[in-house]
Amino acid sequence: MQHCIKIKDFELLKKTFENKQNIVSSYMKTAIKTINKSINYVENTLKYDYNNGILEGIHNEIKVMKRIFFGYRSFYHFRNRIFITQNLAKIKTA
Repeated sequence: MQHCIKIKDFELLKKTFENKQNIVSSYMKTAIKTINKSINYVENTLKYDYNNGILEGIHNEIKVMKRIFFGYRSFYHFRNRIFITQNLAKIKTA
């Protein structure tokens, strides 16, 4: 199965699931059944190289900043802090 994912061959992965159904443990059968329920999503994952990992990382950093900077009086300053840490704005120097 790992080989199918590594080479991104969806049809081979599907055939592997069908062939392994009788010779694996009950835990693995449950995992295969779960994967078969969302087989369209698995196909899209192998077909496209897109993911939202970078966006999730940025979102996590903002949530951490919200916890750290609890009590900021001005949303403007909080927003600027987010822009500075994400390199979307520069600090103005006199």
